Amino acid sequence: MSISHAHAETVRELGAFERSIDLYMHRNPVQFSLVAEIDRKVSEQTLARALREVQARHPLLRVSVDRRAPRARYRWAERPVGVETAAEGTPWQAVVAGEQTRPIAPEPGPLLRTVLIPAETGSVIVLTFAHQITDGIGGMRVVADLVAALDGDEEGGGGGEPTSEGEVPPSQEALLGALDAAAPTVGPPRDELTDASGELARFSGRAPHVSALALQRGLTARLVSRCRAEGVSVHAALCAAASTVFHHAGRTRVRVLSPIDLRRAAGLPDAVANRFAGARTASEASRAGDFWELARHHHRALEHQRAPGVLKAGSEALHGHPPATPEEAEALMTAVTAADIQITNLGLVEAPAHGRTRLTALWGPAQTTQLRGEHVLGVATLGGRLRLTELTHDPVAGLLPDLATVLAQSCAESGSPSSRSVQDVERPLR
Repeated sequence: MSISHAHAETVRELGAFERSIDLYMHRNPVQFSLVAEIDRKVSEQTLARALREVQARHPLLRVSVDRRAPRARYRWAERPVGVETAAEGTPWQAVVAGEQTRPIAPEPGPLLRTVLIPAETGSVIVLTFAHQITDGIGGMRVVADLVAALDGDEEGGGGGEPTSEGEVPPSQEALLGALDAAAPTVGPPRDELTDASGELARFSGRAPHVSALALQRGLTARLVSRCRAEGVSVHAALCAAASTVFHHAGRTRVRVLSPIDLRRAAGLPDAVANRFAGARTASEASRAGDFWELARHHHRALEHQRAPGVLKAGSEALHGHPPATPEEAEALMTAVTAADIQITNLGLVEAPAHGRTRLTALWGPAQTTQLRGEHVLGVATLGGRLRLTELTHDPVAGLLPDLATVLAQSCAESGSPSSRSVQDVERPLR
């Protein structure tokens, strides 16, 4: 199968949000990994064929970024996604850490690479995306399509031929601009402490610390049920749990950054592309004593920032005054993304229902953004289990186990011994 296009053919210019990310990435690599565990052994050749099929379906998986023009633009990239194979049994955490030390160059493309880790009874596939082309939800769609392509391919066969190519996804500014949503008449109150800028830690190629933890099905089910009863989202409970852990560690104020999926919040069409905005919530140590009230505090703040009118207004502001240099992009990113912890929650991941290949676990998104002191937490729920993946250069001892214990204790029935809650938490074996 050929995915080649005319040399130097322009796909489209980057939108304002995509350009902001790309300008920031001139000196601060931002790329994320998704880790897919499947119950089938696949060869590097089979995986490469399946990736070619997925590439053909999603245009931004076969582009480069040309920065030579006055405005950066996507150009078609002729090469397939690169596949490396690690030694059998290599911990995926080590692969993910290594992926953060190797920036994905904007050219020659494509802006995705893959590492295959053979396992004893299956395979682990680490997909790493440059952030100019997609977000975590888009990456999750790639995983689903890849599992489907693997299921339709036979070892050594000639499968993997695409049936059609999708249209190039427009920028999110173009989509939000057409949205029929009125901007709020009154914005949120300004808060100097919450809005304080972060500090860049220049990229040095140093591997981040990677930790991961899975909740048992019982605790995951109790968490979902309790959140419904309390009238909050699971994500708000995660924000509250992270805030509680940091408050218990002595931090008087905690800021949480939550990427908002514009597909759900603003009804944008699904695509392998960037479709997100950032929302920041904060809490004081005085709130740490009432977990569910703290969760409601985060939930209310997020609901306001998820309103379509708010999202459209923010997009229009960036479109009207986008950064023009890497320095301006860095100033923007450190101003709007600084937080004690970033929580990217992919939500409930539907495992593709196929016969020969089954997705058994998904970890991530796993990334760093080069902000000093950052903790980036990726969350995904598959097969009834919520999984947490954290990357940082400044590890806090026991952060994930403590976070899970806070959740378990908050979901425990009245009178049940809190010491039993830790049994609902399991670290991955690899």
